[in-house]
Amino acid sequence: MTFAYRLLIRCITPLVFIYLWVRSRKAPAYRQRWPERLALQDVPVQARDGIIIHCVSVGETVAAKGLIEQILNDYPHLGVTLTSMTPTAAELAVKLFGDRVFHAYLPIDTPGSMRRFFDKFAPRLVVILETELWPCMLQQAQQRAVPVMVVNARLSERSAKSYRKYSWLVGPIWPAVTAIAAQTQATRTRFIELGMSSERVVVRGNLKHDFQVSHEIKAEAERLREQLNRLILLAASTHDGEDEQVLSAFRKLQKHHPSALLILVPRHPERFEAGAEAIAKAGFTYVRRSSGEEIASQSQVFLGDSMGELLLWYALADVAFVGGSLIERGGHNPLEPVATQTPVISGRHIFNFQDIYDRLQQANGVMMVSSAEELASSWHQLLEQPALCKQLANNAANEFANDQGATNAVFSDIRATLSVFTGAATSRTVFMMQTVKPTRDTTLWFDPEVLSDCTNDYFDPEYWRAHNQIKGSATGRSTAWFIDAAEHGLLLRHYYRGGLVGKVNTDRFKREPVASSRAMAEFSLLLKLREAGLPVPRPVAARYVKAPIWGYRADILVEVIPNAQDTFKLLQQRQLESHEWESLGQVIKQLHNHQVYHSDLNCHNLMLDNAGKAWIVDFDKCEIRAEGDWREKNIQRLLRSFRKELTKATEANQVFHWDETRDWPKLIAGYSRI
Repeated sequence: MTFAYRLLIRCITPLVFIYLWVRSRKAPAYRQRWPERLALQDVPVQARDGIIIHCVSVGETVAAKGLIEQILNDYPHLGVTLTSMTPTAAELAVKLFGDRVFHAYLPIDTPGSMRRFFDKFAPRLVVILETELWPCMLQQAQQRAVPVMVVNARLSERSAKSYRKYSWLVGPIWPAVTAIAAQTQATRTRFIELGMSSERVVVRGNLKHDFQVSHEIKAEAERLREQLNRLILLAASTHDGEDEQVLSAFRKLQKHHPSALLILVPRHPERFEAGAEAIAKAGFTYVRRSSGEEIASQSQVFLGDSMGELLLWYALADVAFVGGSLIERGGHNPLEPVATQTPVISGRHIFNFQDIYDRLQQANGVMMVSSAEELASSWHQLLEQPALCKQLANNAANEFANDQGATNAVFSDIRATLSVFTGAATSRTVFMMQTVKPTRDTTLWFDPEVLSDCTNDYFDPEYWRAHNQIKGSATGRSTAWFIDAAEHGLLLRHYYRGGLVGKVNTDRFKREPVASSRAMAEFSLLLKLREAGLPVPRPVAARYVKAPIWGYRADILVEVIPNAQDTFKLLQQRQLESHEWESLGQVIKQLHNHQVYHSDLNCHNLMLDNAGKAWIVDFDKCEIRAEGDWREKNIQRLLRSFRKELTKATEANQVFHWDETRDWPKLIAGYSRI
């Protein structure tokens, strides 16, 4: 991403809101949820640390339906968030998946908006449908080591030329993309020519080839067909400049088939009124789907002004015209009518789906037209020749009969990418946590599997002392309390500041979103690390309290690691065995292999239990990072902590069983072994 791009996108942002306002005059939904366009909305905790699937509009959402269903079924412990750019896609997401998914608008691609977006959702994976690539979004994902997969990717030669033409502006975006699942070999080749490494681009086919028409849709289409008992023509996804041509063609057809019914479905909801006006201006009697009225025998046109029902109209129609193709719009995907075995007619402006239409033409599975006159003639020919009509549909279906399997292949890719941090279905994740707000300024997160409820009292040492449940404390920068809570031993820690600032401002931190605060960030990270099988404490509860006037305070409750001591205390008592040093080195390497940066790796935060198993604790300000030299810096920080404690012990004439020449190579040997 270049400085020029960052400057340009910031300058364009006000124009985006002007555009949304203008579009809202016809579609009021464009005026809603504007904070999401800048990632200023509140995000439920359950949406964090999950999977983001970006479907820019309705077409991508429909294509991804089967894939999303598989993700929801196989990862019930993860939150799934669908993002889009249009209100129609948002409405369809709710209609298809209900409350099983979260929905948000993908924010405008400014650095600040994308930083807030990733702060709030903290996704473990981003899946992008087709080729909706935004430089600031990719930069944030790369900085946070979040894998980005582009699936069902299609890239026409025209789009590839645009990427090459503006590469000076967007910068080197391809290194930030983890993998691309292309629809065709031609698309794969174009991505590689643009700079994507060949091993990260595979051909998986088109998700829409796996599209299955449900029994419910088939049954409803059959019921309507029997009820209407008429020849039915469909003009689907029409744009400005096409409605009039379609209606003109229908007028010509009526000379031969006066009882035929035309279903007209404009591409966008904001065009529904324009469609109605065009029908009325042409002098046809019509009924609107949104009115709920029955289609009368005298009705000549049915306006499909609803969302999510296009597949039903395809299944109902005797012949379908796929719009966006009589004008230079590039056409729309014909695979839905192929799936319903409806004969397809298209205009010749089909560059968006050239590969698919090339195959249909070679298989004699589509009729191509250039004008209203040719459309009327093709309609008439197919309606007069039922055998030809059936043959056209069969040819199209047979051409793509062996192309299924893209959904399973792409899902396997997703599983492999998620495997780093996705453990067993019994793993505890943020999606399973509960949130309560005991006061307006206080937010609590807790694991209901450990605590049946959670109150402010749980973060007050005096509450536990009054119940005789405090069994010890640990001191460092501050005091942490060990609590005997039935079968769970808990550690309560209040967050304090260090350094010079801490001498003046002991425990207030700069105000930030709840999910990004010290306690909640550590809580989320610990869940994720445990899911990956790393030896870290189990988080139980976290608290965020907005402080008066400025800042916030934070606390966390974690389970105590049974029968464990930190390395510092052990070295005050005895030398560590070789296998213990190696165990410590191995657990650090495990952490680093998962790209986890520990901000305060020292001998106080490394622990050993009675069985010699190593653990790591205290993940305040820690994070998952992209590749870099931070691993070596982490190791050197740990070495400095041992040296520091040895110096302090020597000056105080105390024992500290650490010898760098003897012990450090053993730890490094364990680190290097994994």
